[in-house]
Amino acid sequence: MALYDRLQTELVEARRRRDELTLNTLSLLKSEIVRASKEADAGGSIDDALVERVARKEVKRRQDAIEAYHKGGREDAAKREEAEMGLLRGYLPAAMSSEQVESEVRAVIAELKPSGPNAFGAVMKAATARLAGRAEGAQVAAAARKLLAS
Repeated sequence: MALYDRLQTELVEARRRRDELTLNTLSLLKSEIVRASKEADAGGSIDDALVERVARKEVKRRQDAIEAYHKGGREDAAKREEAEMGLLRGYLPAAMSSEQVESEVRAVIAELKPSGPNAFGAVMKAATARLAGRAEGAQVAAAARKLLAS
């Protein structure tokens, strides 16, 4: 089932259950997806890649909000953001473990055989393209630094 279709189904179920948190979170996600689909680079179509990109952006927003709420001492608001983030993560592929990321970066290094001061940049460019959407940039960078240093 396509992610957007799953979103539609879960919205209907949340409405039936009168689950306000799920309903509000998924409604916001749906409106952001529709808005993003109208941008020039999307071409008006909604596919799984678009849903994942928007969901990833919304998860990042929640992470930033959680940090701000914790700093401000608003634990109730932080808990709500964490619950919303949990719902949104259901629309993202499972995160790769650090061992998996390291293995992929090792394969990139083996393919490129980089040397010199530009080695890190070249490895990062290839590795981020290869792991797009499956691993965080910081995680890829840490693995690249570790493997290039050894």
